[in-house]
Amino acid sequence: MVNLYRMRVLMGRMTVKMWWKIEQEKARAEKITTILTGMPRGGAGHDQVADGAVTLVELKEAYGEAINDLERMREELKPLIETIDNVDLRGAMYLRYIKGKRPEDIAIAVNLHERTVYRYIKHAESELCRRYPDKVIQGKIPQNCQ
Repeated sequence: MVNLYRMRVLMGRMTVKMWWKIEQEKARAEKITTILTGMPRGGAGHDQVADGAVTLVELKEAYGEAINDLERMREELKPLIETIDNVDLRGAMYLRYIKGKRPEDIAIAVNLHERTVYRYIKHAESELCRRYPDKVIQGKIPQNCQ
């Protein structure tokens, strides 16, 4: 099942935030390892370096899963996009969901008004949702199909 909402979230803020958090944890781990002597600390009950390493591994795994999920949905969506008859709608969907471009960037690249690109994407999403209700949903829940 391709969830267009989830794809937009993954292409936008979610994966960027995950990557940012990984970089923060890397920097934190590097800072901690340079100041620790390796001697046990009294009463702490945990090792900051080990905690940081576990957090870093968990973050990297979550990031990898999100990227894999996005790629899987792209592979499922690509043949469906090719069935759209209107070349403008098909092109807007391809650039948005397969190439991961923002509508603002698409508008600049193809010399269209930004609202026109948003309209193309919305119409194409609705068309795919109507044609393939068992494969494509627009929002968080299937009732968002129009």
